[in-house]
Amino acid sequence: MAKKKKNSPYLAVALTLCVLAVGLAVAIAVLAISETALPPVAESSSQAVTEESDPSVEERSEEPSHGESFEPDISLPEESSEESIPEPLPEPEPGLGGEIPQLGSTREYESYIGLRYSVDLVQFEKYIDPADASEYLLLVSPKAPLGKDYVPDDLIYIEDMRAGRPSYYSYLREYAEKALEAFLDEAAMYGHGDIKVSNGYRSYSVQSTLFNNYLADERARHPDWTEERIYALVATYSNPPGTSEHQSGLCVDMHNQIDTNNTFDGTPAAIWLEENCYRFGFVLRYPADKQDVTGIKYESWHFRYVGRTAATEMHELGMCLEEYLEYKGLN
Repeated sequence: MAKKKKNSPYLAVALTLCVLAVGLAVAIAVLAISETALPPVAESSSQAVTEESDPSVEERSEEPSHGESFEPDISLPEESSEESIPEPLPEPEPGLGGEIPQLGSTREYESYIGLRYSVDLVQFEKYIDPADASEYLLLVSPKAPLGKDYVPDDLIYIEDMRAGRPSYYSYLREYAEKALEAFLDEAAMYGHGDIKVSNGYRSYSVQSTLFNNYLADERARHPDWTEERIYALVATYSNPPGTSEHQSGLCVDMHNQIDTNNTFDGTPAAIWLEENCYRFGFVLRYPADKQDVTGIKYESWHFRYVGRTAATEMHELGMCLEEYLEYKGLN
């Protein structure tokens, strides 16, 4: 019987090596194909990683190029709606509703007129703009005289009184006097700190003495005039007793001159007072263009307290007190 031939070990090794060689070749071919499909690598992968991990990168502002000026973009926060200044209202026209809106604070009033106060009004506001101003709209004139016994019960001393004036000229009603203090404090802020009061409250008897003295002076100047003519002349610059606003305790004569003559008219101080008095509750009582209504010549020094709301309405409407009271149906 013939013997079987054994497989050579060398043949197995050879076959194994062939398989490995083929596998290696396939692997090399696959690797070559995959490398050609990959995107290019960044120039510095380590730098890219560092910037992505640095939280300050997004906060850096863009630097300007050389030679360019650089100004940071600074945006101011918007004001809240509570503190925003409302648009000014249109100027009212006579007969078409000149009442100013109900303004609850000085800030609202400042926004309405477009002008801020320089003085702190915390202690003065209730006097400048009284809650009930009806009693301060008192008309005193030949058509609406005061009695001999009329004396206000709230007279107080005037802080800004001119030195040397008699004490019986040196009083004013409380609300008018306090508002006047703020008014003249503001005037001083604008360079008119030399304005002082020469006349405040005057009693019936004092006014009577003054008027009679003026009558005597005019008689001496015009001996050929009738008494009626002399009386009419004096009444254009001095009120007969009982018809003077000074008896009401709501008006003052104030200026920075030696006396109350027309040298004050047209001065910077006179102009400032006339343009700003309404903000403090006062009006120029006898304007130059209202003599036919008031019956009194223009007096640049004579200011009357009526309260801020009424004073502002009169300012906007261009009315004197007589016209305003008729317009409001209060006469």
